[in-house]
Amino acid sequence: MMSETDESLIYGKLRIHLVSRTVYVNEQEIVLTKMEFDVLCFLASNPNIAFTREQIYEAVSKDNYFGGSYIIRDIIYRLRTKLGITNIHTLHGYGYKFSMDD
Repeated sequence: MMSETDESLIYGKLRIHLVSRTVYVNEQEIVLTKMEFDVLCFLASNPNIAFTREQIYEAVSKDNYFGGSYIIRDIIYRLRTKLGITNIHTLHGYGYKFSMDD
């Protein structure tokens, strides 16, 4: 059996369980939509790498969601609101990156 950390991304108070697709902040489970979870996992799995909205959308979208890459901005907003973390940084005129430091 794998240990919990083998299946998780942990950044300070944020814990992302990949196999069970659950997210915890300060040991409190935060319910995310499929797309929110996928965006969070993509960014957290690639820390300190800058991505455009289009790159994020193409990496996580198996379907053509209405709004295309523009939906990423809304998802980032919802993630920040739901999780209360400062790891996701906006790179004005470019896109977003996930910082390992909260």
